[in-house]
Amino acid sequence: MLDTGVFKMRTEILELIAGIALSRIEGATGTGMRADHPDDLKKRKSLTKGIRVEEDEGSVVFDLDVSMEYGKDFVALAMEIQGAVAEKISTMTGWGVEAVNVNVVGVNAS
Repeated sequence: MLDTGVFKMRTEILELIAGIALSRIEGATGTGMRADHPDDLKKRKSLTKGIRVEEDEGSVVFDLDVSMEYGKDFVALAMEIQGAVAEKISTMTGWGVEAVNVNVVGVNAS
C-alpha cells in the first residue's frame, strides 16, 4: 500500500484561484482587470495582479487590491469577495483561510 505523500502548491496557484473567484463578483474587479476589457479575464497575469498570499502550513492569508463599481455598496461587495475567495480556496485545496483582506484601491465609473 502506498504511504501518504506530501501535498504542495505554489502560491501563484492560490493567487490564480482567488483572482478567478474575484472575477466572478459583479461590481468588483482586480487591479489587473479592466471592466470594459473582457479579454483581461483570459490572461493569468491580469487575474493575479494586486493579489498577495501568505501560506503557512495549510493556512492562508490573502491581501486583494480591488476596484469597485461606482454606486455599489462597497462593504457588501468586500464581504462577498471575502466569502467567495475563502470558499473556493477551502473547497479546492482543503486549506483553512485565516483572512481575506480587501483593499479598495480604485472606483470604476460605469
